[in-house]
Amino acid sequence: MIKKFLIIFALSFSSIFIGDVKAEFGDADFPIGLFKDGPKSYHDAWCRKIKNECRVRFQGKAMWVEGQGGIELDQYISYKYDVDGGEYYNYLYYVSKKGQRREALFLFVNGGAQRDFQKAFLKWIEQDKNPAPNYRTPCSQGTQETHNRDCDLNPYEKPLIKDWKQKTTD
Repeated sequence: MIKKFLIIFALSFSSIFIGDVKAEFGDADFPIGLFKDGPKSYHDAWCRKIKNECRVRFQGKAMWVEGQGGIELDQYISYKYDVDGGEYYNYLYYVSKKGQRREALFLFVNGGAQRDFQKAFLKWIEQDKNPAPNYRTPCSQGTQETHNRDCDLNPYEKPLIKDWKQKTTD
């Protein structure tokens, strides 16, 4: 009888640790630790001039243009934006590694893409690790609305990018 009780107790206790148990909200719950490495996102923009396509990434304390270079948060000075005839101009001021004050320009023609970029930029400045109110998967962002969703580029489902020269675009 005691042996039977111990077996039942052991099985029921071990079932707590077996398998991928869903939390209280099931499929609606984010995986634990998903946002632990800080804000992550990418935004398809134009760099410095119209039609000069580039992908801007935010990951933890870094912001960069894929395949080119970027900055760490401590290099950031200020930001301003302007709108001219449906084009959104985002000016970023920073200190280069050589100590020089520099400027960068990111342009968008899609209002939704502009808002997504600004939200991500503010999350990056604040280092807000919480999910965005409107958590959107990649490929719903860009200079034009694509609504393809994920496209296997979701930065939260990929390992951290360590090399800024790595490109996910053609």
